[in-house]
Amino acid sequence: MHAYRLGGALSVDQYFARGKFPINYPRYTNPSGSRIIVDRVVRYENLTNELGDIFARLNVPFEGDLGVRKKGHFRTDRTPYQLVFTPKQRQMVERVFAREIQLHGYRFEQTANG
Repeated sequence: MHAYRLGGALSVDQYFARGKFPINYPRYTNPSGSRIIVDRVVRYENLTNELGDIFARLNVPFEGDLGVRKKGHFRTDRTPYQLVFTPKQRQMVERVFAREIQLHGYRFEQTANG
């Protein structure tokens, strides 16, 4: 999305060099960032299904669409992320997002090629 805002000219390396990362865990964890303190954190990769569950629980109508475009149109190349990052970039992601990776049990999956 940052590349889009800059006219599509932002490479992954340039994004990392800027050092402006979407660190969100302070919004939903205790002050030390060690424990999730909200009822639920919705994973973006399951957004529609999880929102459907939440809206059903709240008795709010939801037709499975937020009426806005997903971020998917920002990255039209569907190469698996494991093949997009260099080892150095992967280390950067693991370092910068370590807390969120740990809190949510994320990990870099291996591909058939790697």
